[in-house]
Amino acid sequence: MKTRQAISPTGWWIAGLLERHKNSSRAAYWNNYRLIRAEHWRDAFQKALAYGRSDSEVGSRAFSGITEFVGVTDLVPIYDAFEDGAEMLWKECDSPEDSSEGAPLDTYSEAEMAAIYEPP
Repeated sequence: MKTRQAISPTGWWIAGLLERHKNSSRAAYWNNYRLIRAEHWRDAFQKALAYGRSDSEVGSRAFSGITEFVGVTDLVPIYDAFEDGAEMLWKECDSPEDSSEGAPLDTYSEAEMAAIYEPP
């Protein structure tokens, strides 16, 4: 595993919090990304755990059913100050092993985004 920077230069982190939803007509798992204010990764991680646990106790805004906090999936420092166009989240991606061409992640055209955000 690669070593990441332990201190966020901006004092902000993005944490992925995995929830499992029982008895849901929607997806069984959701990975929610939360903004965390902390200088050091350990403080950010502890806050992420607290938010995840609290969300499962209080209930989700999107679901009325029972949720279970599974754990922290990501903890990424934010390097740029908040402004239009600032980089907030990044992910290292290897080339797909089964393909000599193509990117490792899907990309979307404006029309495809419109279908997602403005369904007919």
